[in-house]
Amino acid sequence: MAKISFKQNPTFKLDVEIPRLGDKPIKVPFVFNYRDRDQLSELADGNIQHGKDLRDLIEKETSIREITGKTEDYQVKQLQLIVKEWGFDDELNEENIRALVRSYAPVPDAIISAYQGAYHKAREGN
Repeated sequence: MAKISFKQNPTFKLDVEIPRLGDKPIKVPFVFNYRDRDQLSELADGNIQHGKDLRDLIEKETSIREITGKTEDYQVKQLQLIVKEWGFDDELNEENIRALVRSYAPVPDAIISAYQGAYHKAREGN
């Protein structure tokens, strides 16, 4: 009988459509880190906490610039956790992740949504 492992691969590949202002999106290959249920729930808890933190900042009438900075910091941390490799010419490091996050607000959302979408597709059976 063939041996089949229940363990997931440590990474998975996915092409992500990166939005570009005034142009068509470009497909960029990404290699993402697999995260188990506990690790995914940790990410979800982080999203909830980030939302609460933003709400608190808004209630304190914090500047949009400061709120944007907090959001950028959070998105950089998220991408560092989930992205193992990317198809951009630039090296994958914190500085370049931050530059990508700052480039256009929908970009980090597209990457994170694609990552989350891969889990939803897997749950549905591809």
